[in-house]
Amino acid sequence: MEFFGLDIGSYNIKIAQVKKNKDKYQLVAFGSSPSTTKGLLSEGESDLLALAEIIKRLHRDSGIKTKNVATALPQDQVFTRIITLPPLSESEIESALQWEAEQYVPLPLSEVILTHELIGKVKEDAKENIELLLAAAPKSLVEKTIKVLKMAGLNPVSIEMEIISMARSLIAPNNEQVLLVDIGAKATDLAIVENGAVVFVYSIHTAGEALTRAVSLELGLESSQSEAYKKSYGVDPEKLEGKVSTALKPVLSTIVSEIKKAVQFYEEKGKSIQRIVLSGGGAGLPEINTFLAKELNLEVQVGNPFIQIMEDSLLEKIPIYERSLYSVAVGLAMKEI
Repeated sequence: MEFFGLDIGSYNIKIAQVKKNKDKYQLVAFGSSPSTTKGLLSEGESDLLALAEIIKRLHRDSGIKTKNVATALPQDQVFTRIITLPPLSESEIESALQWEAEQYVPLPLSEVILTHELIGKVKEDAKENIELLLAAAPKSLVEKTIKVLKMAGLNPVSIEMEIISMARSLIAPNNEQVLLVDIGAKATDLAIVENGAVVFVYSIHTAGEALTRAVSLELGLESSQSEAYKKSYGVDPEKLEGKVSTALKPVLSTIVSEIKKAVQFYEEKGKSIQRIVLSGGGAGLPEINTFLAKELNLEVQVGNPFIQIMEDSLLEKIPIYERSLYSVAVGLAMKEI
């Protein structure tokens, strides 16, 4: 089936289409556009119509012909949990997950859509069990997403979690154990990826907006100017006498603390993280990888969602500093449907 990936972000909307050539992908089309003020968080009909119009225009301008679209839900809006079960049939798994969801999902099950992905098999006390990633998305969010896509004249064929899309584009399926850290505008998502599969997901509401506020408070700047300073100077102690770096570090320390918890959780299972991959707008802050590597004593890299895509003249049109922003859109486009 021909389709494309669409990432409806908090501030920007990204679009991408790829085609597979043997073991590599080729970029067919891409594009980006600023989103509306509230994006999918708005309940206003006029806001949703405006969002649909932006998506419709972006689709047209990108030159993508198909109207089949795969999209993703923000990780901080989806409830997730790793579940361990004995070997069961598919129908038995469905029943067991319903029971598990009743224990852990903080919404009535009538108000969510449940889904799961098989992580793999694990041995516990000489018994072989299965591990699953249980996800529960609010029905209202799913229905609103589908509504906006249809208003844009598109045909939704797949909806998944953003972190699954990112893992697909940023981390090639191999034997590595990688911690994916996506620093978005409103939330920072952490995911442990093992052999290409997400085995741990966690979101915290400390991210880009909090970093911008910290600069604004420390330097007495307007929000727009603080955002510009944050992006220009980041955590570089040599820039602007280290004033921006000093402002950012207390907020980044909160993120570092949560990363350490995730690493410790994984180590308690007898495993270890080999490297950290950064994504999202926060990944573009100058010297953030150096700062995190020093704090965590781990290799830290800024993720490249085009690592599995052939370098050609079309891909060269995307500036290096913008590429990490396409993690979700490219991951969606690489999905097998």
